[in-house]
Amino acid sequence: MKNIIITGGSSGIGAATAQILIEKGHRVHLMGRNQEKLEAIALSFPGSCSFTVGDVRIVADCQRTFEDAKTQMGSVDVLINNAGLGIFDPLTQAKLEDWHEQVDTNIKGVLNMIHFSLSEIISRKGHIINLGSVASHHVFPNSGIYCATKHAVLAIGESLKVEHGKQIRITTICPGAVNTPFIHATKNEDLLKEYVPNFEKGLNPKDIAAQMAHVIEAPEGINISEIIIRPGV
Repeated sequence: MKNIIITGGSSGIGAATAQILIEKGHRVHLMGRNQEKLEAIALSFPGSCSFTVGDVRIVADCQRTFEDAKTQMGSVDVLINNAGLGIFDPLTQAKLEDWHEQVDTNIKGVLNMIHFSLSEIISRKGHIINLGSVASHHVFPNSGIYCATKHAVLAIGESLKVEHGKQIRITTICPGAVNTPFIHATKNEDLLKEYVPNFEKGLNPKDIAAQMAHVIEAPEGINISEIIIRPGV
């Protein structure tokens, strides 16, 4: 049994991952901004799920999440940095605050949680899983800043591997389109008309959750450093 923190845990991939991991006998501590949804998940799994209401962009919330997780579970074996967002727009039309929000969530949020958790993860010979994207490897139109943030997530994972690969496991999971509310952070109506159908035909969040469980439960002595998963034909 592992004790696991999941950020972005109130819906989508985070909620699906919590469910599959609890069903496999693990304990989870969720972080998210929607208290009502977090409470509903925790009530569905009494004794196996706790939560902190917080925002990964806020340093104090990240510290409190880690401290709450240790209080509730006794230790932390796995950190899943799942929280993230994409706001798609042509570069000439994009708002600076949207660029900053993506950097603050997708990069700084990951760093915030790693900062508070890394010593514990090392002491437990644990595991850090970062949610990347196919955008960690490619740059697409109308999403350049999002792609830059996901390139950074991949690099952060590589830096952990270079410095601590003999002490902990590090995995970056890179999905293609997933059918979650993710796309609706975009405000450009023309792009939404084009992109929403593609996301609705995308992967099920449970597909990504299954990969989370797979890498966590890999046999001792094996580190699955990256998984790229796309919708099939």
